[in-house]
Amino acid sequence: MSRPDQDALLDLAPAYALGALSAEEAQRFEAYLATSPEAQREVAEYREIGALLALSEAEARPAPDLGSRVLARVSEQKTTTLAARRPAATPGRPAPLLWGALAASLIAAAGLGAGLISLRGRVDALRTELAAREQTLSERERLLRARDATLNAILEPGVKLFQLTSSGDPEPLIQLFWDQRHNVAILHGFQLRSVPPGRAYQLWFVKDGKPVPSITFQPESSGKAKVERIPVPTGGTLSAAAITVEPESGSSQPTSPILLVGPLQQKS
Repeated sequence: MSRPDQDALLDLAPAYALGALSAEEAQRFEAYLATSPEAQREVAEYREIGALLALSEAEARPAPDLGSRVLARVSEQKTTTLAARRPAATPGRPAPLLWGALAASLIAAAGLGAGLISLRGRVDALRTELAAREQTLSERERLLRARDATLNAILEPGVKLFQLTSSGDPEPLIQLFWDQRHNVAILHGFQLRSVPPGRAYQLWFVKDGKPVPSITFQPESSGKAKVERIPVPTGGTLSAAAITVEPESGSSQPTSPILLVGPLQQKS
C-alpha cells in the first residue's frame, strides 16, 4: 500500500473512533488498522476522548447536536479525502487529519468548558449560601449578646420592676425596669397595637405632678417593643409613668389620652 493511500486511511481514524464509517469503510479501515501502529494509536486517543466525554455529567456535556454536527463534518471530509486520493503527503499531518483532531478536541473542550462553568456556578451558589448562613449566625449572635446584656442589666442590684397597664383586648402591658443606682430604665412592651404613619408611642414620667417627656418608640408587628438606657428624670419626686400616642418626633406636652399608666416607687 502506497504512502498516499495509507495517509488517506489514517485520516479515517477520527471517524472510525466516533463510529461514523459505513460497514464497508470500517472493514477496509480495520484491515489497515491491524498493520498500522500509528493508526492504532490515533484510534486509541480518540476513543479515550470519547470515554472521558461519556463519563462527564449530563449538565457538563456539550450541546446535544454538537456531536452530530462534528460527525457530519468528519464524514464529509472523509468522503472528499477518499474521492481525491491526495498526492504524496507533505511534512506534518495532512489537513483532514488535523481537522479530525481539531473536531475531537472541540468536543472535549466544549465538555470541559461546560463542566467548568457548572462547577463555577456551584461554587458561587455555595459561597452565597455560606455567606447567608454566616449572616444568619452573626445576627443570632448579636441578638444573643443583646439579650444577655439586657438580662444582666435587669439583674443588676438596685433594679426595680414597675408595670404600666391599660384595659383592652388584648390588654397591652409595659414593664419598666428602673436601675435606681444609675438612674436609667429599660422598657419592655407587649401586645401593643400599631400606630398610624408619622405617629409613635411616647413615654412620660410624672415628676412633682407634671408630665416630663421621654423617648418615643414604635412596636414591632408582633406588638413587642424594647428600649434601653432611658434616662430617668432627677431633682424631684417621681410618682408615675405613662404612655400616650404622639407625633413621631415627640411632644413637649401630651396631646392625646393616656393609654397605659403605672405608679413608680420613689428611690429611697
